[in-house]
Amino acid sequence: MLLGVILQIIIFTLLATIIALPTAGIVLWCSKQHKTRNTLLAFLSPFVFLYSIYFGGLIGGFVCATIFDTGCGMDGYYHTTLPNGYEIETIADDFDREYFTGTISKDEVPVVTQVKKIKIIEDTVYGDFYYVSEAQGSEYYFSLNTRTNELTQYTSYDEAQKSDPVTVTELTHLEPFYYKSWKWVIPLAILTLIIASGLVFLMFFIVKKITK
Repeated sequence: MLLGVILQIIIFTLLATIIALPTAGIVLWCSKQHKTRNTLLAFLSPFVFLYSIYFGGLIGGFVCATIFDTGCGMDGYYHTTLPNGYEIETIADDFDREYFTGTISKDEVPVVTQVKKIKIIEDTVYGDFYYVSEAQGSEYYFSLNTRTNELTQYTSYDEAQKSDPVTVTELTHLEPFYYKSWKWVIPLAILTLIIASGLVFLMFFIVKKITK
């Protein structure tokens, strides 16, 4: 987790730098008064904004994950509930997202492992999975009726399409599926944007008051 956070901070720092340098240059060139102050504010604003979004999302994600009993992905742990007492969880490697898979279970008993894609229609969960011991691309499909606990597995795309075509259509990759299933993601994103924008305006207000 620590290495992942450090890498993410480096990425945000590089992004802020890419935005800040030309912005500060333009402000320096265009300013008629308070060149130093305006240039400094233009340079610092992207860092304040992006760091606020990152740390707000990081802290808020952990808080929301605790309150709503889900993973948040920040620590490599993803979890969400499925219909009728089923759940799916993933412990991911920040540096190896190629094999991002999850395990569907009920009452802590694994039902389907190595799930790569998934969708839910009413009480039925559809998806594809693969065996770790086999080459990538050796995918299998399944449908799980969570009401009757009936699990059907298919050993090829053609078999699944022939038996139950809905099994292979419009499947969602597992990671975005988690984010879509967490109801707190969008409100948290909006809140962090508001806070980040507010901190930038507050910085402008304080600096201009001091240097007035």
